[in-house]
Amino acid sequence: MLSLSADCVYEILKYVEEDIKTGKVSVALFTALFSCLEKDIKRFFYECNIHPFDLSKREDFFNEALFQYPKYGRSLDLKKLSTIIGHQFSSEDHKVLVNQEILKMILSKSRSIKKIIMLGIEAPYPLSNCLWADDSLSQLVELQCDCDDALFYFGLARHCRNIEKLDVICGADNLGLTSLIELQNSLKSLRCEAYDNLHEFGKALSKYQSTSLLELEIFEGKCIPIEFFSSFINLKRLKIGYIEDICDPKDLHALEYTILPNLEFLSADIELPRLNILTRLISSTIGNLTHIFLGSYIPEDATQQIEPYHMTISNHCPNLYYVSTFFYEGNGNSSFGLEELIRSCNKLRGIIFNALSMNSSGFDLFNLVRRFAPSSLCDIKIVGNCGLKSCYLEWFLESWRSRRPLSLSISEDVYELSEKLERVKNKFLDFTYATSEKFPDLKNFAGKFGNFEKDYALA
Repeated sequence: MLSLSADCVYEILKYVEEDIKTGKVSVALFTALFSCLEKDIKRFFYECNIHPFDLSKREDFFNEALFQYPKYGRSLDLKKLSTIIGHQFSSEDHKVLVNQEILKMILSKSRSIKKIIMLGIEAPYPLSNCLWADDSLSQLVELQCDCDDALFYFGLARHCRNIEKLDVICGADNLGLTSLIELQNSLKSLRCEAYDNLHEFGKALSKYQSTSLLELEIFEGKCIPIEFFSSFINLKRLKIGYIEDICDPKDLHALEYTILPNLEFLSADIELPRLNILTRLISSTIGNLTHIFLGSYIPEDATQQIEPYHMTISNHCPNLYYVSTFFYEGNGNSSFGLEELIRSCNKLRGIIFNALSMNSSGFDLFNLVRRFAPSSLCDIKIVGNCGLKSCYLEWFLESWRSRRPLSLSISEDVYELSEKLERVKNKFLDFTYATSEKFPDLKNFAGKFGNFEKDYALA
């Protein structure tokens, strides 16, 4: 029996992926799928003059598969499948018909599909209508979907009970999606992007999946009522993007008194009026937090609340890897708890400094890092409306020569308010990756750092 190494299979799939992305879809891939269709289906296509561009010869058209590829399929991306088929036909009707038959064929032959991606499909095919859906969909573990059709989700709910990871984009409350949530045995991860408040969806999640949910990411609308956050007692990852009307007093009160003891990752890129709302949330954890990211918005009261924020992190986050902090130079010599944070969090790998005030042109900040940063630190990002003197940056990098390589990023605002930083960067490229990239705006800069857990997850 033919045996391929794991590396060989990976290389094949990688090139197929690139073909799909560039539009140069592999003819062999389509031919392999088409050859797995039943003879009567092929005969119907042939008699109806539904001919793929690359199977013009009759012997090629009716060629039987030497290997039943769909039988071993574990992941199904309907957009990519549609793209592959679309390159073989000019008629839209032919594309739809062949796409449906190949999809039914895949579902009929595969008995353990683990992942389905349905993003960017205008009219998704009702997968649950296939005769073999109960067998092929019963082991589904991950679903990515941007469908608003309640009947589509109701159909999936008939067959799927083991979904652990759900990524949905929807416009309004959806009873079908709510039903799908209710019937899952153990939903562990949810990413939801909504353009309206999904109250019933949120209630179902808090009632039926409160103990199993480990990861929660929400964007745009308040898809989950904030008062239910505390019901997710085992939540480890919380990521909140822009949420409309987040400043509603009821929601602010609920968020301020939310308790998530097992939290490990916190990202809150939202316009909060008070920093102490997140400070309270951090103080409710039991020491497992490794990432704290606050995004680009600075609360109005930040100068009054940064010391409690820093001290709370110092006292509750001994395992912290990455953190958003604030640098403020007032009238005295106080670092407003920043020195204590850097001293106590001795596993730090990355720090964002939101510079609120920098009278020393960077000297005090660089001196603080030079003196107290742990040996594990390798990523520094400076944002805000302040300028740096090149001589202080050069002095800091000179003192860093004996340490591990450093990734230094400076936001556009800081870069434009500073002097001659390009010269310093070029000088130290031999031992450190120092970058002064001019990001289009602060949001994009913060967005880059928002993916930092992927860069250093294995570090």
